[in-house]
Amino acid sequence: MANKHLPLQDIFAACDLNGKEIWKELDSGQRKEVNFWILNRWMSVVNGGRETQELAVLKTNEFYNKHLPDISASLDKGHPELLWQLLCLSGNHGGIKRHGWIGHKKKTDKGVNAKAVTLLEKLYPTMKADEIELLARIKTNKELKELAEEHGIEGFKGK
Repeated sequence: MANKHLPLQDIFAACDLNGKEIWKELDSGQRKEVNFWILNRWMSVVNGGRETQELAVLKTNEFYNKHLPDISASLDKGHPELLWQLLCLSGNHGGIKRHGWIGHKKKTDKGVNAKAVTLLEKLYPTMKADEIELLARIKTNKELKELAEEHGIEGFKGK
């Protein structure tokens, strides 16, 4: 495997087939490509029935995720192979599975007016989401209507 890019699918396949020894076959460049934090999320999601999915989450949490912060804190001291082995243990499905990604859900604040957020996002597209929410929280409905009219947006009713 020397001097080759390491595709994610190959990493998943190696882990699914319990390829603990593959770490030794990787060159230093390929080892640097292995992002253990991201693999934590990918390995816990597999296609299949409910039991298969639950087992993947359980194994990833028990064997890998539980120890990830402690072991990765000392990656510079020579423990990435141990993380690889734990990853293979958690992904040992006896066959190659299809892994998915579940992104983080955006937190919604129930105290924020959704219509105000939509309006402010249109008016200030470069503003960050938390700034938009803060602005929506502190502006009154009357101020938002005036702001909409100033920018040529008619019919804004606020809440």
